[in-house]
Amino acid sequence: MELKLNDVYRFVYNQEILEKTHDPYWCFDGQLVVKQDKNGNIYLEDTYWGFYDKENNTFKNMGYSKRFSLEELLKQGQLFYKCNLDNVEIISEYDTKYYADEDIFDLSYQHGCKKLFVKRKGAQKSITKMESVLNKEIESIEVEIRYLTWKLEKTKENLEKLKNGDINIYI
Repeated sequence: MELKLNDVYRFVYNQEILEKTHDPYWCFDGQLVVKQDKNGNIYLEDTYWGFYDKENNTFKNMGYSKRFSLEELLKQGQLFYKCNLDNVEIISEYDTKYYADEDIFDLSYQHGCKKLFVKRKGAQKSITKMESVLNKEIESIEVEIRYLTWKLEKTKENLEKLKNGDINIYI
């Protein structure tokens, strides 16, 4: 596995580590960025105790982030490539519905409390994705309309029962 500066990976502990350790994900995102120290050594740094520096398009460490060598990580679990920070640009979470799933990356950190979404540089809006989003919205609205229609009928029935002297209704 070849690491490149600013690559972002998702890390998942193997079952053995999960069984041995109380909570290995405590204060640990499992989202790692490839960095280089002053001596030129490559390492992977977790994003949990950091912040995203928009100006420099990178995650900055606040002094507590866990650092790992590639060898150390591969003994404990698996790495899955997400993207490279040099090849993406920030978008709002709202804008994720305009781009194909393969062009969108959720880089949220601190277990998702700090939201960060990016898209591949140059990615164009996807008609297929936008159509899918609109179809899901239509389906959701139709479900809501059916529920409200049912609720309206039940409320009218209760009002009619009340007018006929039946006070044993549920309001």
